[in-house]
Amino acid sequence: MMEEREREQQLHRTWVQLLIEHNYREIAAMVVDIEVSILYDYEDTSGGGFHFPPFGIAFDIPVPIYSIVTKDDHIRNVMEQSFAAVCRGHVFEDTEHIYYEYRVQLIEVEDDWQNVIRRLIASSGDSNQAVVTEKVFSKEKKQPYTYNEMKFGSQSEIRIAQEFESRSVLFFPLPLAVRAETGSFYKDHREPDFLVCDDGTWGILEVSYHPDRYEKDVEKDAWFKKSGILCVQHYPAERCYENPAQVVDEFLAILAKHKR
Repeated sequence: MMEEREREQQLHRTWVQLLIEHNYREIAAMVVDIEVSILYDYEDTSGGGFHFPPFGIAFDIPVPIYSIVTKDDHIRNVMEQSFAAVCRGHVFEDTEHIYYEYRVQLIEVEDDWQNVIRRLIASSGDSNQAVVTEKVFSKEKKQPYTYNEMKFGSQSEIRIAQEFESRSVLFFPLPLAVRAETGSFYKDHREPDFLVCDDGTWGILEVSYHPDRYEKDVEKDAWFKKSGILCVQHYPAERCYENPAQVVDEFLAILAKHKR
């Protein structure tokens, strides 16, 4: 059993790397938290033992991204084709007829979980967190990611949030910033990825996905700098996902130089 679990983890690790190498980084960021299991048939053989031919793969998907994965044909097609490539010759000789099962990943039961859920329900009203992100995602028929009762635009942002949490740094993820100047929602409302306050100094950390957005990013940065937030730093999403500690170290070092 232990040997089989190690093989599943090796397949999983190789799968994520393959997605990254083929520029499916957003999908890689999702499937890294999926649990992968090989499904077997159980057949009694003439030798008196049992033969366990594999017939499929089960993907146990975390609750926050289950609907995203199961409702998006493109994501599922990329997942299945890339995983079949990894399995070919290792688990399956014929990868054309692999059965894929998508399951909700079960949640570990915490102490007093009923009261935890009651508090979550009681505090789950509308907020000003991730307002712009939700509007953009709804147009694309997607949903934001959820972590620790906060909404995020990507797994890379979640990794940065976890790093800030581990350091007890005050941060605001996807806060709604308002400066009423034009009467236009998208011009008067902006949403930084992270507004951070460290030792009384404020700065913004942006997780960047689109290298061709230079002009829009400069305009957005200037909007915040106009009100005195002078430290606005952009970091590639891949780097934020793979090295969040390094990104936060660098950001906090730069933010410290803006201390008045």
